[in-house]
This record gives sequence, C-alpha cells and structure tokens, in this order.
Amino acid sequence: EGNQNQTTSPCTTTAIAMDAKKPASLIRGVHHIGLTVNDMDATLKFFIEVLGYSLKSHVPADPSYAVSNGKSMITLWHANENARPFHRKKIVGLHHLALRVSSEAALNQLYDVISKYPGAKIEFGIEIMLL
Repeated sequence: EGNQNQTTSPCTTTAIAMDAKKPASLIRGVHHIGLTVNDMDATLKFFIEVLGYSLKSHVPADPSYAVSNGKSMITLWHANENARPFHRKKIVGLHHLALRVSSEAALNQLYDVISKYPGAKIEFGIEIMLL
C-alpha cells in the first residue's frame, strides 16, 4: 500500500521519495575509509597478508598508516590506550566496511580465509549485494 518508492526512517516519520528531485552528485566514489584500531601490527598484517593490500604511507606523529590494493585505500589510526571497543548498537561510528570482490567464488574464498584467521570474528554470514 502507499508509494513503494519511499523509505521511512525507523527513528522519524519523515518519508523521502526515492525519485525526489535532487541535485546531481559531485561525488565520484569513496577516496578512503579511516579506521581506528587497537592493535596496529595485527591490523596491518591482516590487510597486507590476508587481503593483499600494500603499505602506502606512514605518519608517525599520528600514528597512522595507509594501505591500498590499487582500488581502495584504508587509513589505519592507532587508538589511545583507554579507547572503548566499538559496539554496533551502543556506539555511534562506522558500522561496517563492505569490500567488493570479483565473483561469488572469490567471496567464498575470502570468507574461508578470514574465518580461519586468528582473532578474526565474523558476526554475519556471507551477504551478496548487487549494485
């Protein structure tokens, strides 16, 4: 019932028409995503040895690192000692990072590798999203 081209936020009563008039976007993609991490060594090892990224830069003063696979860049920032761990329902912040793969076979292969990686926690199973 009603207009099926509308989404309603669960927190408000504001409905936004999917086909509403809007300006042309000047955004051409995401340049990079910044993640704050507790264990920089383990995180760098994971991105480089498991996901195939390369180290691109390091800024000791921050301290931060940038890793890239030539298609996406992720900056890694070291958290303070008293940083609280993220909880997707209790702390506002990055909910998740979805990485594009070339095929369903590649997705299954990557899932298998990550699920066996020491310390890796996969909260949800594989989800295929077509865009």
